[in-house]
Amino acid sequence: MKPETTTGEGRTGAGIIDVHAHCFTSKDLAGDVARQLAGLRQRGITQVAVAGMVNDRLDAQQIWGLVPDWVENRGDGLFDEARDLLEHARLSKGAIVPLLDTRYLWGDIPGALGRYLRQGFRGIKGVYLPDPGNDLGVKGVPDTFGITVAEYRKREWEIFSFAEANDLPVLYHIDARRYGDTMAALLADFPRVRVNFPHFGIGRKAFSPFLDRYPNLYTDFSGLLSHMRENRESYRDFILQYQDRVCFGSDAILYKVEGSAHYLDALYDLGLPEEVLHKVCVENPLKLMGSALSGACV
Repeated sequence: MKPETTTGEGRTGAGIIDVHAHCFTSKDLAGDVARQLAGLRQRGITQVAVAGMVNDRLDAQQIWGLVPDWVENRGDGLFDEARDLLEHARLSKGAIVPLLDTRYLWGDIPGALGRYLRQGFRGIKGVYLPDPGNDLGVKGVPDTFGITVAEYRKREWEIFSFAEANDLPVLYHIDARRYGDTMAALLADFPRVRVNFPHFGIGRKAFSPFLDRYPNLYTDFSGLLSHMRENRESYRDFILQYQDRVCFGSDAILYKVEGSAHYLDALYDLGLPEEVLHKVCVENPLKLMGSALSGACV
């Protein structure tokens, strides 16, 4: 059954929240972004959490070492996206919820995070890249910055500590198969942080025990569109099992944010009960994002 076309509400009966998208988009493209957001509202998607990177120290060669080569960047050439993303958020009047991508932060982490929070960011985006063996196929942060893995882990712990102290949601890309020990350590040290480990933890079998144990842990199915279409029964069963933890997320890039609707179609095609759809699209994202949603208009 295909979703109904409505204004501001989907089949869930309330505004759908996409908890996972990325910027890579100049403010000069604001008109096209606004058009696409209007189209998403017609499908019931009323808010999108968008992560934007900041860079005040790395050159072009260094910075591309931490970005997948398949990314088509239509924003700042050195991925210093704060101004562009915050302007998109302002123009969207709350439809865009800006998240700070922390992969390039170094030095005074609490000071830097506090500064960006005052500018208008509403949550944190992180990605665990301790070595080149990560699932994104990019260079590790320690090699890029010339630091040890221990120093890098200390930075990640400072980020989670700041999120805990300021009641911020965290979107954190980490592979449960390769870095399950780090995932376990973060969750054990920061059980109160509302965190989304996206893409079903990169591996559902390795990730499921964490969902079973930690009540503030969420996930999303961003980046899994082809798998959802090819293995409907398997993904339907996983979402049913973790219906209180799965959030709607697309991994869309802002200049083509209309792609979020493809994930909505794939979700509806799984044949889930209406009450489960409401949890995934509305209730769980609301719990994850908390007050970040109400303060999204900057």
